[in-house]
Amino acid sequence: MLSANELIEIITATAAQGLSRYYRLSPKEFHHTVRYDLQGRPKPYGYNLRYAAISQIGISRWLAHHPGEPTPLPDLWRKASERVRAIHNLGDAALWAWAWGEGRLDGVDPFLDRLVRLWRSQGRYCNAVEFAWVLLACVTVHERYPEHRARIEGVLREADARLRPLFSAPSHLVRRHAREGWIWRLGRRIACFADQVYPVLAYARYGAVFEDRQALDLAGRVVDTLCRMQGPLGQWWWHYNTETGQISEEYPVFSVHQEAMAPMALLAYDRATGQNHRDAIDRGLAWIAGNNELQEDLVHPEAGIIWRDIGKREPRKASRIVRAVLSAAGLTTVHRLADKCCLGLRVNRECRPYELGWILYAWADGVPKGERAPA
Repeated sequence: MLSANELIEIITATAAQGLSRYYRLSPKEFHHTVRYDLQGRPKPYGYNLRYAAISQIGISRWLAHHPGEPTPLPDLWRKASERVRAIHNLGDAALWAWAWGEGRLDGVDPFLDRLVRLWRSQGRYCNAVEFAWVLLACVTVHERYPEHRARIEGVLREADARLRPLFSAPSHLVRRHAREGWIWRLGRRIACFADQVYPVLAYARYGAVFEDRQALDLAGRVVDTLCRMQGPLGQWWWHYNTETGQISEEYPVFSVHQEAMAPMALLAYDRATGQNHRDAIDRGLAWIAGNNELQEDLVHPEAGIIWRDIGKREPRKASRIVRAVLSAAGLTTVHRLADKCCLGLRVNRECRPYELGWILYAWADGVPKGERAPA
């Protein structure tokens, strides 16, 4: 069985290989996913500006710590600069501004202008994920572009003021949003793993930069809750009821949560506080290498691919929708019974580039100083 150190080396090399290969196969586009074609060859499909931004965040952070990286990682900046006016979503604008800050590049003005403009029109309608991305973009700009602090100060403070109240005291989890109306109130109880980890990452960074103990405490309570609910094979489950603190839907279990998103959030929190969550991180890593429900290794270094998830065999995501409604309605017994109505589990054989970007971001600077190396 591979050690955690060996597995980290394999997945980071796989991520670099995949980003290099598949962005070069479609040089004019930002692809959405990679799947095998009819001839059994990996091929990029679709278009996704957001995934390109996340890929560039990871690439920039990785190269800052690994300037001698032998794999020729792609530079997506020129294409991104040409498409600033095509960014109409606040989350996308925040990610590109964050990516620009990670790269410590000149010419951030168009991306900041887009971020500030879209914040004015879309800021009040965000989910927790978008609030966290905006906060991360602003903190990065604050750290690395002092001359632009005045431009993003208002957005930074407002994003913090809207994200912080989404923390649910009963469950120590983050609600999906705070929109009103009975349908919205029902739906906001069910939040996904991303709704938890991006706020943890944001408040780990925010708390460290601004010496905000309350922000770090909030992040810590979410971290403790997620770790307490981690699955027996190290699974980071998908959906949670933020009122009761119970798991709403376990599957799919996504590889990106296991080897990238959970590590980047927990390691950032540990760096800011001196705590140590490597046991939970290592259990999650082992899941992708075969210590999972199907005992299948999801990592394919030679192809630059990590399969996306292990999920249920079900018609049109039926059980997950039903279980979300039952969980939100508080029907616990029926919710448990509904979990039995699937036809087993399967591997989703596709790979999306943002997963590879987050891998490079998560592991760019390795293990925090003073922490044990993985066995």
